[in-house]
Amino acid sequence: MNPRRRRMLIPGLLIALLVVAAIASFTGRAEGAEQQPVSRMSDPRITESSGLAVSRAHDDLAYTINDSGHDPVVYAARISTGETVGVTRLDAHVTDPEALALHDGTLWVADTGDNAAVRDEIALLALPEPGPGDRSVTPDRYRVTLDSPADIEALLVDGAGVPHLVTKVIGSGAVYRLDDLSTESPVAAARLDITAPPLVTDAAFAPDGSSAVLLTYLGVHVLDADSWQTRATLPLPPLEQAETIAYTDPFHVLVGSEGENSPLYRVALPAVAPRELAAVPGLGLLVLLVARLSDQMR
Repeated sequence: MNPRRRRMLIPGLLIALLVVAAIASFTGRAEGAEQQPVSRMSDPRITESSGLAVSRAHDDLAYTINDSGHDPVVYAARISTGETVGVTRLDAHVTDPEALALHDGTLWVADTGDNAAVRDEIALLALPEPGPGDRSVTPDRYRVTLDSPADIEALLVDGAGVPHLVTKVIGSGAVYRLDDLSTESPVAAARLDITAPPLVTDAAFAPDGSSAVLLTYLGVHVLDADSWQTRATLPLPPLEQAETIAYTDPFHVLVGSEGENSPLYRVALPAVAPRELAAVPGLGLLVLLVARLSDQMR
């Protein structure tokens, strides 16, 4: 092909892909607004699901926990049916558990809820991933202090196994990193130079580290996992009170709600282009569009 015609063709292809992707995205969102939940957590004991983690070791399995006012119990449920298949009772004092995270075989429980912002200390509990079945476990307890009390409902653990917390406030939220946790004495959380959106109710890192998500009452925010810059904001499924989010794979999350018989919705995420492609004009956009089209056609 003539080089001049090739140079003229590439922008045209990009524009065509953009139009097709926009149509596919619009169609996908229209379908998403009417989508049915994957399942419902029908166990009558699960009434205020405030944390969600998807197992990598057991197929079709997720964990949840109620927040304050309930026994300290982690429930294992089938994602496809919502059926409870395991109950793990935590032999520990828990004030207000608000989030779960899984990393490298360890299940983390964030005892970080503080609606009145009065707690001097919050805590993370850690236990081996339970799997199906019933048991009682004494978790490791890590006490944490903040620079000022805050309500926290979001816990996410990065690829290196370092927990992060995100505050739930009406204005801009704060992000904390927890290094060198110890069961012997409290650890001061390091506040990062990152601004989170208002009213964050849960968060998670993708299993391959390619992205992160923050859940708010207004939407699902997809972030670059390294810079924490927002790459996309998606509308919420029809939930009464969106409180939980967890990755099933790098391109999909489950989003859940508080309440009895609470639903779990599967939400497709846009791909986040690797930063290495950003230096090549047009290439990153092309990769994103192709990934988005591929996802819409699944």
